[in-house]
Amino acid sequence: MAIQLSLAELDTERWTGLETAHWSSPATMVPRVLRRLAAPGPGGARPEDCELLHCLVPEPGRPVPSAAPVALPFLLALAADPATGTARAPLTVLLARLLRAAPDLPERHRSHALPLLTDPDPAVRRAALPLAPDPGCLLGLWRTEADPSVRLSLLLALAPTGTTGARAVLSETLTEDHPALYVAAVHGSAAYDRDLPVRHLDRLLTLLTDPALRPRFDDVWYPPQHTEPLTREHLLWSVYGLLAHRPDLRADLPRHLLATADRTGDGRLRREALQLARHHAP
Repeated sequence: MAIQLSLAELDTERWTGLETAHWSSPATMVPRVLRRLAAPGPGGARPEDCELLHCLVPEPGRPVPSAAPVALPFLLALAADPATGTARAPLTVLLARLLRAAPDLPERHRSHALPLLTDPDPAVRRAALPLAPDPGCLLGLWRTEADPSVRLSLLLALAPTGTTGARAVLSETLTEDHPALYVAAVHGSAAYDRDLPVRHLDRLLTLLTDPALRPRFDDVWYPPQHTEPLTREHLLWSVYGLLAHRPDLRADLPRHLLATADRTGDGRLRREALQLARHHAP
């Protein structure tokens, strides 16, 4: 573990009398879950083991529960330990939520979390992006990142910052060959130029409806703070959303998708086009 903590230390903490952010989750449950994550056996810790620990994250505007600072060093250690297995990414999501909701936690905890941004596991790197202290850090990561799924998540994290560097990256990526990265750049740019998706609509639909390109959208587009990716079908709905100011194009989209599905024999595309048509019907 990056931060050396033994299981015995879970027993030395005084959990009795501490509080979580949810009345139905007593603080005495937290060390039991942490112990299970730290000693999962040969199969590795499971992502679902982390769900109970979200009781440590306060609702917006509420104080940090007293159990959170006690649990935080253990969360950091588990997230950094490769032996934690597939639970590392959801643990990192939890850490990012907690550190964002609790700005008064000691700075050392934030600095201990930063190595997760350059972890060997792409899933952990994606989950850690909200831990980046500023847009300059995100830009630095963009320059060195090679994994398409992490690059796409970086693009989605950079876009809302509105910095000169972020806009330059978006502009650059509009010439990207990878279809999912290009589509992400269109989405990110729409915040500054709502007509940009209209100008790019032909290429967007060509990429999103080409059956041969469908696999290139698989396992790449992870929304912030999620460990499951969006599919090509989800992205068709997001393109529909980008056309809110153009009801004429919105109305035509399901018809265009149905015609393309019939031409290419794409059953999934046809099902989604019919759903969009029903959604759009008055």
